[in-house]
Amino acid sequence: MASQVKANQGPLLFWCGVAVAEFGAIQPGFGVTSAYVGAALLIGLGLLTLKVSDYIRSEQARQRLRLGGYLAGALVVAHGFGSGASPIRVGAIVLYAVAAVMAVWHHRVPIRTRGSLVIATGMAPDGLRRLLNSGDTVAVYRTEHATHELRELESRYGLVLVVGDEHDPRVKERLSASGLSRQVPDIAERDVLVAGPRRFKQYVGGALSRLAIPRSQIHFKSL
Repeated sequence: MASQVKANQGPLLFWCGVAVAEFGAIQPGFGVTSAYVGAALLIGLGLLTLKVSDYIRSEQARQRLRLGGYLAGALVVAHGFGSGASPIRVGAIVLYAVAAVMAVWHHRVPIRTRGSLVIATGMAPDGLRRLLNSGDTVAVYRTEHATHELRELESRYGLVLVVGDEHDPRVKERLSASGLSRQVPDIAERDVLVAGPRRFKQYVGGALSRLAIPRSQIHFKSL
């Protein structure tokens, strides 16, 4: 939780620094009111960046959004600084630089996976049991028939059973991007093992791509 708070502080600190720098860069002819309005708009942009990032599932995508915001702010300040340099503006730039360093320092949150997710079909129940016994592991398993062994794994380990033919629209929906994210809400924070025939791996791989799961977290295994 503390690391997430630090990550959220970064963009806000950065845009506050941009606002300070731009406030110092406003020409006297524009008036103090205009300077305050411009600074407030820049801080508002920082707050908007925070709000939007809350709705992005992938930490990698959140980092890209923050870095894009930093680049935009840097261009704003560079443009203002390029038109001249009074002592006030130089002081504002220094304050901006301090805030920018703090923002970049705080924005990165190490991507730590919370556990493993297995998405498989055609795997022997004993193999599933071994995987489910290995720490924080969740498994989504497609099968045409729910055997007694699979039902036992479902009740004991929380195995997510997807019962039906591979062409069944209901099966495809549960293995789609929306279906997987609904059944495994923290999917973006897990290492994912996809095991099964080539067609199954291609379908699930496409769903994981639409969820913006980093490739470093996805592993494929043939059965």
